[in-house]
Amino acid sequence: MARRINLIPRSERPRTRTDWGLLAMVCLFIVVIFALAFGYWQESRVLDSRRQELSLLQATTAAKEQQVEALQQYERLSSQRENIQAVVQSIYTNRTLVSDVLDAVSLVVPENAWFQSLDLTASDPAVATGTASSSSTAGQISLEGKTYSFEDVSRLIVRLQLIPSLTDVQLTAANETQQADGSQLAVKGFSIGAAVVNSEPAGALPLTDVEVQAQ
Repeated sequence: MARRINLIPRSERPRTRTDWGLLAMVCLFIVVIFALAFGYWQESRVLDSRRQELSLLQATTAAKEQQVEALQQYERLSSQRENIQAVVQSIYTNRTLVSDVLDAVSLVVPENAWFQSLDLTASDPAVATGTASSSSTAGQISLEGKTYSFEDVSRLIVRLQLIPSLTDVQLTAANETQQADGSQLAVKGFSIGAAVVNSEPAGALPLTDVEVQAQ
């Protein structure tokens, strides 16, 4: 077999050269691709972790919302109970003790005077506003009776004015009783009116003795 001989001069033959710039670019490209892939993998792990945390927080939030909704029922019941207690306290504070008023009136009536009629109306404590002595919420008492002199009538009016639960005591009528023949008797008729207010000091209702149920 004939041996081949390269007749081109050695100085003219092409030489193989390493392109270091291209090689550096290729390496850099590989490094960039690897960095991007690693970064994507790392961020994917972080994203999965955040999604798990979000799911856990959502489940926890849903459980807390259920607990809050359950507790709101008791809050509404507590608010309703407080409102009822406030109404009861207002009624207790603005009440008028009719028995005390009648007892006080009986103590100041002179022995020489007697009543023919007595009308007493007390204010409604449920609608009372402001002070108990307000004319818009005060009750009324009217007395009709007889005595032997106008001085006794004046004395009765003065005594009635000393009762704390009576205000604006006024003589509405006074007259002399006559017989059928026109002669005057030693008896004087009178009519007295006054406003009835709550003179009891404002105090807290003993709720330990009252059970308030809120439905």
